[in-house]
Amino acid sequence: MKKTLQRALVILLALAMLLTVLLPAVSIFAQASTVTQEDINDLKDQLDDISDRKQEVQEKLASIREDKAKAKEALDLVNDQVLLTEQQISAIQSLIDATQAQIDESQALLDQYDADITAKEAEIADLERQEQEQLEEYYTQVRWMDEHGSISYLSILFQASSFSELLDYITVIGDLIAYNDRIVTQLQETQTALAEARDQVQAVRDQQAQVQAQLEAQKAQQQAQMDQLEAQKAQLEKDRAEAAALMDQIAASESEAAEEARKLAAAEAEVQQALKNAERKYAEQLAALNGNANTGEWYWPLPGKTKISSLFGGRYLFGRWESHTGTDIPAAGGTPIHAAKDGVVTYVSPNKNTSYGWYCMISHGNGYVTLYAHQCQRPIVSEGQSVSKGQVIGYVGTTGNSTGNHLHFELRINGVRSDILKLYPGMKFTGYGTSWYGANYPSGMR
Repeated sequence: MKKTLQRALVILLALAMLLTVLLPAVSIFAQASTVTQEDINDLKDQLDDISDRKQEVQEKLASIREDKAKAKEALDLVNDQVLLTEQQISAIQSLIDATQAQIDESQALLDQYDADITAKEAEIADLERQEQEQLEEYYTQVRWMDEHGSISYLSILFQASSFSELLDYITVIGDLIAYNDRIVTQLQETQTALAEARDQVQAVRDQQAQVQAQLEAQKAQQQAQMDQLEAQKAQLEKDRAEAAALMDQIAASESEAAEEARKLAAAEAEVQQALKNAERKYAEQLAALNGNANTGEWYWPLPGKTKISSLFGGRYLFGRWESHTGTDIPAAGGTPIHAAKDGVVTYVSPNKNTSYGWYCMISHGNGYVTLYAHQCQRPIVSEGQSVSKGQVIGYVGTTGNSTGNHLHFELRINGVRSDILKLYPGMKFTGYGTSWYGANYPSGMR
């Protein structure tokens, strides 16, 4: 019942960590009195779940950051468009101001024109009055001419009683004719001047109207452009607000995903530490059951697993005699494999397509090398890595030329394969219907 409760606690804590990732990971094995292989397998499953979730979060983060880059690009584009529109508005405003200045200048000119027109109109009034006086004088002369006719000039001459009087009459008649001509000429000049004055007034008024119309049309066109740009800017401001809101939303999503990734990384580290502690504690438990045999110089790679299914040396396999290069130790798939002694990893198989399947080799100095074969996956150590005695280097499997889950444990001394059980003289082994210690094999076992 106690072990069942412990296993349930492990599962509940794993689910809480995976689903909420809110509570800090707690080392459940620091409180548990014993650790089972099932507990270790649960922690491995939990690590796999966290790894899958981390992958999902990383993909989500990548997608969010891609969206963020696109949103920023869109926001930058809108900002550039707003800036350009503001520059255009400023330019149009400058044109409007310039046009208004021209209108003001034109108005000043028009005011001057108005003054000139007033003066010209006074001049025209004088000319019109002069014309009226001259017309009246002309009409008086014409009436006199109608009444007396042109023959009157001759009657005047014939009335002269002397030559000198004739000359006086001729002078009078000349003056009269000249007066009549002068009246006609002055009338014509006045009418010509009056027509020119009226033409000038009309020209000034036409010019005034044309200039005013052009400037007003120009200002109206510029104002229309200004209105269009203001509407465009208002739409761009709306677009910018939407883009900024989207950026804020994406940033919030990115922050949430990053926080989730951080918590998953922390949870993974906690579970990895818990797994390491559990494997160590499990090994200590097995070592205690085995009489603390792993406290010696060489560490048994599968603590608690002391049944031997195949010894080093000659054996019959499938009805055929062969030379067996190591010692086979049966164990459940996924059982941790520990380093037999401090050393350096000298080889890790690149794939499982070998007779050994997944395996690795560790050099312990003085020509001693151990080999661990048929692992369920690529060994968790790498070539050149230093390992310590009892460190987990892989997990039991059945890859390569194997008929079931077991560890092929092999020893080489200066390149020569040797019986590794001789390194464990104090350990008790079973197999073949009997038991023995160390290298003291019962008769007929080999």
